[in-house]
Amino acid sequence: MPRAARDLLALCRAAPYNAAVSPLPPRPLDPLWRGLRTLRVVVTVGLYLLVLPSGILPYAVFRVVGACRGWSPVERARHLQRLCAVGLRCMHWWLRVFRIISFDARQVRLQLPPGPCVVVANHPTSLDPTALIVLLGECCTLVKPAVYRQRLIGALLAQAMHFEGPSLDPGSVGNVLDEAMVRLRAGMHLFVFPEGTRSPEGELRPFDRIAFAIACRAGVPVVSLLLRCDPVYLSHATPLYRPPARQPRLVVETLAVDRPEQVGGDSRRLRDLVEGRFRAAVGSGDAHGNAAPPGAGRRWNRPGAGIN
Repeated sequence: MPRAARDLLALCRAAPYNAAVSPLPPRPLDPLWRGLRTLRVVVTVGLYLLVLPSGILPYAVFRVVGACRGWSPVERARHLQRLCAVGLRCMHWWLRVFRIISFDARQVRLQLPPGPCVVVANHPTSLDPTALIVLLGECCTLVKPAVYRQRLIGALLAQAMHFEGPSLDPGSVGNVLDEAMVRLRAGMHLFVFPEGTRSPEGELRPFDRIAFAIACRAGVPVVSLLLRCDPVYLSHATPLYRPPARQPRLVVETLAVDRPEQVGGDSRRLRDLVEGRFRAAVGSGDAHGNAAPPGAGRRWNRPGAGIN
């Protein structure tokens, strides 16, 4: 390969994924493609609402089978987690084939350590939790209290051993730490979005410390996953019914695996280490990828660090 080509390839690999680049020029048929994609979205949502009530039957069968076989709560949760992962894999297959948004778990190469771990990721789209459930399989997460307390979905989340995230009450943090210990001791992966909500386009919000406090208390590794969506879709700025003309593609890659002993079990230092690495990859830190000053805009009890 010519040297100039090698240098260009190395530069592309080293550049942050959302570094300032010239936007793709509009195409004459972009309004048509955007209209067709919007139509696909409307059809998909309509079909989802149509088949949603039928989901009660498989769940009832699952409960009966679990009771007959005498599954423990952990066994029941593992079976339900795998079942949910299969269902979400089918959902992403539909979204990919119907050209709404493309995510293919078969193209992701995770580098997970053996045993339980805490997985942290940035949060560019509302489909990020479903993508991580597909990738991790037997996993659980924190759920925004307002979602967890909904009567219809709360029971299903609890059966799968997802648990309520911290509320605005500072005392809720202790309960979250205790619940996380139970899941990690059972050998599950726990994934958390430290920003607590979806990321601004091309940026990151300050990271909360709770995911790193959990990892330090349990003595388990922290796996950092970088999520990219190009073009951006299902963010705060690009809602469901405003899809881009080009098909969005959601990509997941492993940034690093960090262990609490690297920082002496200090959750603040672990958070700053991981956050700085994310900011370097996203391009929202300083020239050296440094995070915002410790404590800036952070709090323990920001709701919604997982499903929100």
